[in-house]
Amino acid sequence: MGIIILAVAAALFLIYFLWKRSQQGWSKKSALREECRRLLRLPPDAADETIERYIKNLQERHPNHTEEWYLEKIIHDLKRDR
Repeated sequence: MGIIILAVAAALFLIYFLWKRSQQGWSKKSALREECRRLLRLPPDAADETIERYIKNLQERHPNHTEEWYLEKIIHDLKRDR
């Protein structure tokens, strides 16, 4: 009985840990997208469309990266071009 409780507690801890990690990643992506929108200086809908086009273009030239990497690259390029 004690082993079952320990296993359930460990599973719940693991689920909580993974959930928290995914939330942190989501927050970073949201912050990066917001930074891209700010740098583009476009209305939100137009900025989102531009970001999506930019990501697709980057995915073709630089495959197998995370969305965060693409967003960071967009920010880098936008800052460099100013």
